[in-house]
Amino acid sequence: MKHATWLLFAFTLLLVQRIHVSRAQRTHARQGLNRENPTVKIPGQGTVLGKEIAVNTVRLTQYLGIPYAQPPLGNLRFMRPVTESLPSWTDVKNATQFAPSCPQATGQLKLHEKLFMQLLPPDMPDPGFDENCLFLNIFVPSEGNRQNDQWPVMVWFHGGDFNTGTPAIWDASVFVSKQKVLVVTVAYRLNILGFFTTTDSEASGNYGMFDQIAALDWIKRNINYFNGSPNNIVIFGHNSGAISVGLHMLSPLSKGKFHKAIAMSGDAISSVGTLEREKPIVDIITNKFGCDRRPTSRLMECLRRLSADFLIKHSSDIESWGPIVDGEISNETDPFLAQHPRDILENGNFNAVPLMVGYTNNEQVLAYMEVIGDKNPEGGLSSENFETMITDEFTAAVEISDDNSTCESKPEMVANAVLFFYRPYPTTTNMTVFRDRYLDLQTEKNFAAGLTQLADKVAKKSTAFVYRFDYRPKTQPVAKDVPEWAGVPHMFELPFVWGLPHMTSVGATQWNFNDKRMSESMMTMLATFAKGGDPSFVERTVSVKWEPYTEDNPRILIIDKNIEMNEPGAVDYKALAFWNEYYPQIMMEATNNCCNITSTATTWRIFSHSMCLSGVMTTVAFHRFWF
Repeated sequence: MKHATWLLFAFTLLLVQRIHVSRAQRTHARQGLNRENPTVKIPGQGTVLGKEIAVNTVRLTQYLGIPYAQPPLGNLRFMRPVTESLPSWTDVKNATQFAPSCPQATGQLKLHEKLFMQLLPPDMPDPGFDENCLFLNIFVPSEGNRQNDQWPVMVWFHGGDFNTGTPAIWDASVFVSKQKVLVVTVAYRLNILGFFTTTDSEASGNYGMFDQIAALDWIKRNINYFNGSPNNIVIFGHNSGAISVGLHMLSPLSKGKFHKAIAMSGDAISSVGTLEREKPIVDIITNKFGCDRRPTSRLMECLRRLSADFLIKHSSDIESWGPIVDGEISNETDPFLAQHPRDILENGNFNAVPLMVGYTNNEQVLAYMEVIGDKNPEGGLSSENFETMITDEFTAAVEISDDNSTCESKPEMVANAVLFFYRPYPTTTNMTVFRDRYLDLQTEKNFAAGLTQLADKVAKKSTAFVYRFDYRPKTQPVAKDVPEWAGVPHMFELPFVWGLPHMTSVGATQWNFNDKRMSESMMTMLATFAKGGDPSFVERTVSVKWEPYTEDNPRILIIDKNIEMNEPGAVDYKALAFWNEYYPQIMMEATNNCCNITSTATTWRIFSHSMCLSGVMTTVAFHRFWF
């Protein structure tokens, strides 16, 4: 009898355990909480093994290096990602380390990149590079903190001017542990491998953008196995990552794959190339690698035979890689962008989801500082150099692409209009005034104008929120290389967004209390927006009431020591109107409405000019989006 009773007890216990395991298969958290080996089974691919970590005693789980498409190797190079049959495995896949980053040139960090990298933990992993790089990483909060059935999902597209970048430096652990949202970081193809086009159907370009779409498809299909909500996916990014976010709002192929968007310091409206601008690149690549130019099928066969490292090394001087308007390419498949972003917005046929956009108050000052060097610590700019720089830049904005064209261009009209608007009045000899006006021009034209225009269009169909980040870090080592006059440069909001002040690893920067509080506020605003579509929040020590941006009431949140809606005069709305409304008209008039005019000023990639500083003529190339 005792034996029978023991068997009944054992059978009941086994049955309870099986029921528990069956239920546990629904979520990673129950599989992973308080266990050494958290695993998730992904249908059609296999089981992945993650790792649990703790951030200030708060637990979360990382699943790193999960493939979302077939490796883009061999004949799949310069092709849209293949997802019909995803990579699969029979054993448990180790997902505890980052996969290799997509191939890119190295050793060319710009000043803002160097400053950011100095803030990262010294033991940051280096996964190396490999053409087999279409992977994503998932950071999942602890199950014990989950309040709803599924976590909001935030998908990060890294920056890097579409030339460089990696998800490996974007550790979402602090953000996830504090804000209780699930974060996915995505690798996508870059530079020549991600964006080369023959301008015909042989190689239609935009492969990096289609990689992002493939990742979004994977996330929508599989994120529920990680307790993420497929019905609340937020895409967010910085610089070229923000451009990507904006373009997904404009592409019909991205419709329904996300539900909110956050674009930081990246203007999608003026960020795409055209087939006309890509044609010279085809000739350059043909000559560089000794391939036949025609037929383009032979050109592609030639490029596919070369190693990825060789392609990157010998094309790294080309910095114009990026998304293009591919609607005119004869192709059996749908284009990513059938029209120019400005036309799509005017037509109103875009993915109007709740949107948050923003920029810093001096986006390009670090590039400016790199040019002027240490001999000019105040960055002063003479009136003569101010006039020359703007004249050269905007004269170059109007070019005739066809020498046989009968069109008459008027480049001086464009330069004079910009000079009239930005020349200080009354006249002055104060070189810092000219410096500030020039830097205002760069921030307003290249960042603020396009971002607010996107917000304005979205606000007519959904809700939009705009910020300007004016907060300078109080931690001395962080800002020691950036003088007070430089304000807040490009990328200086990201340490606060990613919770760097709260990192506790050995050798990490010891941050000031005020910086930690700012980081809490930035993370809270983004996560609150992700959860409910409104970034306003109220906490014990900080509360933020963020008013939506509308055409009738275009309020902008100024993020500084105090986080408040802008006061009259804090934002130059006339400058935004100049770039969004008047400047396009001037460009049209200056090019005599000719369709074969190439406007380098309206492309995002690079603008160059010469300027005389300290008596020395220097060639300058300000790259608008990096890292």
